[in-house]
Amino acid sequence: MPIPTTPSPAFCRRLHRDEVFELVLDAIVSGELAEGERLRDTELEEWLGVSRTPIRMALARLEDLSLIETVPKRYTRVSHARPWLVRPLLPTLCSLVLLALVEAVADDETRVAVAAVLRQAGAEAPAGDEARVVAPSAPPVVEALVSAARTMAAASSNGRLEGMVVHFGVALLFHARFVGDDLDEAGLTEGLSSLAVALERADVEAARTAVETIASSAGQ
Repeated sequence: MPIPTTPSPAFCRRLHRDEVFELVLDAIVSGELAEGERLRDTELEEWLGVSRTPIRMALARLEDLSLIETVPKRYTRVSHARPWLVRPLLPTLCSLVLLALVEAVADDETRVAVAAVLRQAGAEAPAGDEARVVAPSAPPVVEALVSAARTMAAASSNGRLEGMVVHFGVALLFHARFVGDDLDEAGLTEGLSSLAVALERADVEAARTAVETIASSAGQ
């Protein structure tokens, strides 16, 4: 699908580079910008209504997440899903979750909310922005993990940590759509179940062990 021609909403309080990043990110994960779609500066400038500098800064961040790819002086385009990236992305997301774990366990509302998401992992994908991925979607257990990670990070009162969880979570969802043998879904499901139990019991050490089990489900 071509880059949208309708001007984007006027930017407000955040830096332009952050607004551009979020808009292009949303277009990629929603499928508005399809895999392989060329991203031309002039078209992005017209769509987003900003100069080239914040656009290039936002694209660099998206490239760091392997959501776009660039060949200098040739093209910048939306990446194709790369299932093998699940192997480094899943442990990275789990490492971020560990940073938020103590505060999440201490917050009763967060514990209950996250445990509920994990309990329904096998039934349906959780609601929320992170679940808006073009078909075929990531496995429900991956979607549940990302939703749980975002909820725990939000309870940490650490904006930078929350932002990293959101961005790595989106990258994980994008690349997990054709994951196959790169993910041990049974092991991930077991880890999520153990994490739910640990959260319900407010057991930090058991929760930490469960997160480590989840991290190991990304294959070897």
